[in-house]
Amino acid sequence: MKTLKVLFPLILSLMAFSSVNAQKKTVDGKKIKEIKEWKVDSGKRTLSEVSKYDAKGDKVEEIKYSSNGSQKERFVYEYNANGKCVAEIKYDEFNKLEKKTVIEYNSFGKRSKETSYDAKGKVKSVKEVEYITE
Repeated sequence: MKTLKVLFPLILSLMAFSSVNAQKKTVDGKKIKEIKEWKVDSGKRTLSEVSKYDAKGDKVEEIKYSSNGSQKERFVYEYNANGKCVAEIKYDEFNKLEKKTVIEYNSFGKRSKETSYDAKGKVKSVKEVEYITE
C-alpha cells in the first residue's frame, strides 16, 4: 500500500509534466509552426488558444484567451540541447511574469526535480520525483 501512495502522485506528476515534451506536432509529415483553437458558439468563432512551435517541433509558446478575446494567460517553454523542457514560464493576462518552473533531469534523462519561483524569484515550491523500479 505504501508503494501505491508513492507511485500514484508520481504517475500524476509525470502525466501532467510529460505533456510538454509530447507536444511536438506534425501534419502529413510537415512541422506545424502554429495551432489556433477556436470556440464556436451559435456560429460565432472566438479564438481560445494559440500554440507556437519552433523548427524542431517543440512547443515554445501557448496563449489562452478569454471569451472577449483578451489574453487570459501565456506560457513560454525553454529547452536544453537534448530537447528536454527545462523551464515553463507563466505570464498573466497583462503579460506580467507570474511564475517560472525550472525542471531538472537525472542522469537517465528522467525528470527529477521541479522548482517553481514567483515573479520576484522567490521559491514557491519544490517537487522531487523518485523512480521506484523492480
